[in-house]
Amino acid sequence: MTFDRGPATRPMLEHYRNPTGANLRAGRRRRWRAVTSSRHDDITGFAHPLFSLPAVLYILVGFGVPIGILAVYSFWPTAGAQVLVNHWTLANYSLFFTDSIYWQTLLQSLLITAIAAALSVAMSFPFAFFVAVRVRPDRRAWWVLAAILPFTVSYLIRMFAWLTLFGQAGIINTSLMDLHIIRAPLGMLGYGVPAMIVTFAYLLFPISFLAVYVAIERLDPALMAAAGDLGARPWQALGWIIIPLARTGIFAGFALCLIAMMGDYITPSFIGGSNATLYISFIVTKFGFSAQWGFGSALAFLLLIAMLGLLLQLRRMVGSVGSAGEFTRHYISHRARLLRTYAYALLAFLYIPTAIVVVFAFNRSSFVGFPITGFSVGWFVAVFQDPQVLLALKTSLVVAGWALPISLTIGTLAAVYLARARGRWRAFNIGVLAAPLCLPPVMLGLGIIVGLYAVGISRGLWTIVAAHTLLILPTATFIILVRLEGLDTNLERAALDLGARPWQVLLRVIVPQAVPAILAAALIGFALSIDEVIVTYLVTGTTVTLPLYIYSAIRYATTPELNALSSLMLAMSFVLCGLAALILWGWRNTRRRTWQSRTVAPP
Repeated sequence: MTFDRGPATRPMLEHYRNPTGANLRAGRRRRWRAVTSSRHDDITGFAHPLFSLPAVLYILVGFGVPIGILAVYSFWPTAGAQVLVNHWTLANYSLFFTDSIYWQTLLQSLLITAIAAALSVAMSFPFAFFVAVRVRPDRRAWWVLAAILPFTVSYLIRMFAWLTLFGQAGIINTSLMDLHIIRAPLGMLGYGVPAMIVTFAYLLFPISFLAVYVAIERLDPALMAAAGDLGARPWQALGWIIIPLARTGIFAGFALCLIAMMGDYITPSFIGGSNATLYISFIVTKFGFSAQWGFGSALAFLLLIAMLGLLLQLRRMVGSVGSAGEFTRHYISHRARLLRTYAYALLAFLYIPTAIVVVFAFNRSSFVGFPITGFSVGWFVAVFQDPQVLLALKTSLVVAGWALPISLTIGTLAAVYLARARGRWRAFNIGVLAAPLCLPPVMLGLGIIVGLYAVGISRGLWTIVAAHTLLILPTATFIILVRLEGLDTNLERAALDLGARPWQVLLRVIVPQAVPAILAAALIGFALSIDEVIVTYLVTGTTVTLPLYIYSAIRYATTPELNALSSLMLAMSFVLCGLAALILWGWRNTRRRTWQSRTVAPP
């Protein structure tokens, strides 16, 4: 056997000629690096696909295989409750086209969610333009944090806030009547399509804002100055330069919002009323009360096909954007009073609904609404004295306590590989890990249901843990990957040369450098787990988590106790996200000081 492939491997021959003690161990370690490296220049040996194999297999088995089973079931008829007949037929798809209620509801749902997604992007564009172009670079992070902080609050709590605002007896209508502005409740402020569109746009504003902001921030403001020098008015520069160059970000925000809205069956059931049923409700019903899994699988895949076709057509229309210049720290310094006023008004729009929930949590009245009869913490005491709330909280903590370590462990290993590897296998791994993020969460839940049915496993606590692991794993992997990419591997090489084994290098060199990202991923993953309700509702048996308890309570009535519980979850979300931000901020400052100390010339 010949190992001499160049100067980098010739020292290995010397170790094999003198195979004693440390030389023999060092030779084995160098051979391990040479065999496992997927890159010619990777001498640390951590670019081996085995590192990402657990995460990729988990996604393929827990997500890919169930989706495949779902595709098979879409061609099987259902005989009785959850009894699928192994007979291939197109009857399920034929029923969709022959019964107009299904395809008409699909088209109506696409139209409603498209309007809501467009409204969310239209709301976020002026705000993103203001932050990216008019705000000093050292202050942009605070504006971005203020815009995305509401997104960290529980989805149910934000939806519950609008549930108390809308309706015939909602806060908006009652307040307007108390002020004698109107005599009777306005129908447009009740539950229905307009309320659902506004709620959707509010719930998903942070997603559209981030997508648009990233696209605008990379543009050089000097482009607008040059257009002005050539005689273009501000609105012409905006329409002919900024929007065309930022259209990929606008499309990304629209697409992400559309995917999330089409998979949300909870918001329409509360805010939409009886006349605003979305297509996703049919799918959930077929897997629930109707137990027509074959037809439900067909409806689910037709939804995916329709969404994919719409997004591909829009992507084709948008096209690609050429070079728009490199990122600069330039900004337009002169004041823009209209844009600044709009920015403050939009932030108020984001925070007022949740602030109202907190205010009513301290209201002494047993009625959710105005007037405020007095200050009281009795509703918070009632929350901690409710055994059902405590049991649901304990269940949620148990689920997060299992899902987080699993996700962080295999996600860290996958990030170690992805930070070092190159080529098609790396692209395949990233595609597999990102797949659960690119589909509506309801598809993940439906896939798990049919997968469990196929292997004969009943739903319960461990199915919730498995589902939450699938949801947390991609996010945790990519957060840790951002931290590991670009790190200097000299420490790893030095540790190997000093006799450390590969697993010692992993635990004592790589993992300590990734600790800030691991902690941030843990906090974000915990927030995702403690808030998740869409997938949990589908994969649970009789197990009740805290979001499921809130969901069930909202279906019956809105009470001050719910306001108190929502306020506690709101505070917990802010604390967790604040800790994650402080950890990342501290890491960046430490890295900056380290870099400055290395670049300062010696005296």
